Amino acid sequence: MGLLFSCKNGSEHFEIGLNEKIHHDNFAYLVTDFEVLSVDEYTKRYVVKFKVINDDEVLKHTWKNSIAYIVDSKGNIYNNNKKLQIKLNELEPFEWQNEYHTYPNSEGTTTLIFDLPKKVAKPYLKVKGEFLIGDVLDLSEYKKMKVKLF
Repeated sequence: MGLLFSCKNGSEHFEIGLNEKIHHDNFAYLVTDFEVLSVDEYTKRYVVKFKVINDDEVLKHTWKNSIAYIVDSKGNIYNNNKKLQIKLNELEPFEWQNEYHTYPNSEGTTTLIFDLPKKVAKPYLKVKGEFLIGDVLDLSEYKKMKVKLF
């Protein structure tokens, strides 16, 4: 049985939708909502509501606004725009922080902002993370999960 797990296809990706969890050890990440806005004739802006759930009994989970990124169908990567995130927080406060500390048995949220070319097809949100002990058991499945943003 262990051999079967170790031979799992590494290029396999799991597509999920809104409010579906990406598990990473005792933590979960999810997109609760998103909006696509037209910036100009070349750019569209993705405003993504992002939640972190800490189901650990003891450890706090420290994370930053760079925890998530968008990848398109061609593999191009788009990172969160921290400056726009700060400006949005000034207009519509969502408790922006440079670093978040989600304590045991609690949740944390933020709003992430990504600017993508209008021609981008099939954008997905993915998460980054450090190797944790739970990643041994599920073969770092969180790295293969992607949230559909279309």
